[in-house]
Amino acid sequence: MFLPDISALAVVCWIMCVRITVSQATLPAPTFTFGSGVNAMNIELNTLVGVSCYIPRGASYPVTVSVGRLESPSQTPETTEAWVTTEVIHYSKTMDFTIPAVAKFEGKIVCWYQSTRTELKNPYSEFSSPVTLVVSALRAPKVSLHPNLFRVGGNYTVYCNSTSGPVTNFTLSLYYRSLPVTPGTNWTFAGSVFLTDSNNIFISNTNAVVPIEFTCDMEMLYNGKVLSSPKSNIEKAIPEELPVRLWEQTSGESCLGYLDVKFRGMWQPVCQKEVTEADASAAIATAKVVCKELGCGRVLEWKRVVDYQRDSFTLGGIRCSGKEEKIRDCPMGEIESCNKRGFLYIVCSDALPLPKLSVMNYGPVSKVYVKEKQNVQISCSVDSTYLKGHYGDFIFKKDGAVLRRMYMSPISSVSITESDKVDGEYECVYQLDSSKIKPVSQPSNSVFIYIYIPPDPKPIVAGVLTTVIGIAIMTYICVYRRAKEEVQGNEFPAHSQDPATNTENPDHNVYIPQQMQAIE
Repeated sequence: MFLPDISALAVVCWIMCVRITVSQATLPAPTFTFGSGVNAMNIELNTLVGVSCYIPRGASYPVTVSVGRLESPSQTPETTEAWVTTEVIHYSKTMDFTIPAVAKFEGKIVCWYQSTRTELKNPYSEFSSPVTLVVSALRAPKVSLHPNLFRVGGNYTVYCNSTSGPVTNFTLSLYYRSLPVTPGTNWTFAGSVFLTDSNNIFISNTNAVVPIEFTCDMEMLYNGKVLSSPKSNIEKAIPEELPVRLWEQTSGESCLGYLDVKFRGMWQPVCQKEVTEADASAAIATAKVVCKELGCGRVLEWKRVVDYQRDSFTLGGIRCSGKEEKIRDCPMGEIESCNKRGFLYIVCSDALPLPKLSVMNYGPVSKVYVKEKQNVQISCSVDSTYLKGHYGDFIFKKDGAVLRRMYMSPISSVSITESDKVDGEYECVYQLDSSKIKPVSQPSNSVFIYIYIPPDPKPIVAGVLTTVIGIAIMTYICVYRRAKEEVQGNEFPAHSQDPATNTENPDHNVYIPQQMQAIE
């Protein structure tokens, strides 16, 4: 009779034993590793080191995850100080942590988790396998040049700055070598400084004419070991001639285009900020100096052009006064990233010279007289070697108004023929359509065309006859009178003697008898 009750009791006891065994069992250990990209053999001081703790599927979820240092074999998760503990997680997951690479956190590091289930007698997992964090290196310092752009004969200063964070009692050393670097050229030691309350050293050079490059490194005693950094970045100190060019993708170098300056051995565009009133005066002055330096005449036009394809690490802040001979003589800013700012585009007069206007069969005259309704052929030409590959409009004007536009290359001349109401003042200009700003040339020479109307021939003939008759009459009178005066002079000489006194007349008067006067 009691067997069924005994069997039921045995089942209950078995279940309870299993529960007790499970509650007392140790939870499976997590997996602990350095994060991806961490080189355990080269951990730099004051960096953040990534570690990852993976919680297995067999954990009694929900759990919290902790990270700490393993200092003795007898240590347990329950007695270990947790550097960091996560919030409650409910499923298998990899938890990522960052640990500062400083002396306080050096050593063997482990992770573990703790279940939040109340029925477990031992809610802690075992420790993970440890990872060893040892600070063994310093970050490379950084070399910088101020100013980062200077002309030949200028001055500059090279700085070496520690990047290893808040540290003291370390040494920075600076090195240099001349450019260009040939194979096998080693660095020359320039000097070192032991620092206690600063983070940089510097060296200055004046009247620089030789290109040099610099680097530096760092060393210190830390936590009982010597830490060394790799070499810093290399900074080139190149005295710049700063030649300029005006350049376009389609036509190369000419007297129009984007302003480029050559520095660090490469052509770079000049960045132009938004043009304010002050910026405009500096921009036009800069354009004047560029055209003068290139021998391209005077400034015809300039503009700030936004071109996203020319975004680069470039030169900006050129502020000429207009009196300088070359761009390198102008004040200029640092090398910078131009981002989405504009660039300076310049057109000099030699690129787009004055067109020449001429009249067929008359040449480059200033005035032409033609008959009414006579055909007149007018030509316009542009003589520029810089416009090869460009196109635009020849624009003919009459009395200031546009008469005709003709789209052609400026390398050739174009002509128009006028036959009706041709009188007026003619000129032409050329508008360059293939450049970024479509500049217009100055007007050509002017030609005045007048209508010549011949006069009526009848009045002309009458006038000619009248003139001829008048000339004949005047000739007759003059000849007759002259001959008569000569006869009178022979009969009565001017130097006759006075019959009463028999002396010469002191007044030299011609004596003329009274009766002769009466006859006349």
